[in-house]
Amino acid sequence: MNLHWLHPEWLWALAAVPGTALLLGWAARRRRRDLERLGDPVLIAQLAAPAPGRARLRAALLLTAMALLALALAGPRLGLQPRQAERRGLDLLIALDVSNSMLAEDVAPSRLARARYELYRLLEHLEGDRVGLILFAGDAFLQCPFTTDYGAVRLFLDVADPSLIPTPGTDYVRMIQVALQAFEAPQPDEVPRSRVLLVVSDGENHAEGFEQALRQLQEAGIERLAVGVGETAGAPIPVYRDGRRVGVRRDAEGRVVHTRLEPATLQALAGPDGYFHLGRTGEVVPALLKRLDGFARTPIATETFETFAERYQWPLALALLLLVLEALLPERRRTLQTA
Repeated sequence: MNLHWLHPEWLWALAAVPGTALLLGWAARRRRRDLERLGDPVLIAQLAAPAPGRARLRAALLLTAMALLALALAGPRLGLQPRQAERRGLDLLIALDVSNSMLAEDVAPSRLARARYELYRLLEHLEGDRVGLILFAGDAFLQCPFTTDYGAVRLFLDVADPSLIPTPGTDYVRMIQVALQAFEAPQPDEVPRSRVLLVVSDGENHAEGFEQALRQLQEAGIERLAVGVGETAGAPIPVYRDGRRVGVRRDAEGRVVHTRLEPATLQALAGPDGYFHLGRTGEVVPALLKRLDGFARTPIATETFETFAERYQWPLALALLLLVLEALLPERRRTLQTA
């Protein structure tokens, strides 16, 4: 079995042991010289001098205790011991709007880029939850099934772009249909998990039947959160060609098309406690995490793994014992010998 240290930097404290030994030796010699100046050495030895060898024993106990305390602080770890960890989590399905309106720059650098950045930060704080990703515009599809590999979710977010869905517009009904399909019903022997749909969009909805689709979500017992990205003042929609901005979107009459944050649909989807606004300033991740913490997380699996066994208790207990013995050991003779 190999010996490991949790805090090896504390081993430097062992250097204090020889230093303390030198100080104790110097103090003992100075004390003897001071006692010799008081009078008869024989009488002084009977009255005040320590019992033979007792001072050295106390010093040895103190120095050994110091060394053992330094070892305990360094955290010795010897051998392996099995441990169990229970993984708990929920199913979080992110629905990201990639319609052309999400390219508007009323939120820098753009609505879509800012939304991706906030989702990256959200993933950094998740642990044990399964995450899926839906991309939607005029159509919707499941880009990433539920997984605990957050790195894979990040890769899919990296490529989220309006070019992935050529159908124009924003169809919330189709997005909800795909979400219902993604949230598979739990098997009879499976513990049901909390299911949460997080919609990130600017709120524009060009489809009918939203109320009926929302009722389906409610009946399925799916919790809902929403992030509205953008500003109600609106902004033009830039047009890119071959990765270069070539202008802004215009209508059939040549007028610049402005897109505005429309929070009403998102507020209806998530309710007053589940809607968050992501504008020019501020952030939504802390509020989202707080809201997610309010949902029940069920046990997913129990993992057994081996870890180093902590052995700091041994040197610590022995050091305390030696310190107690050092304190109880009398330094001087108890009685004066007389003829």
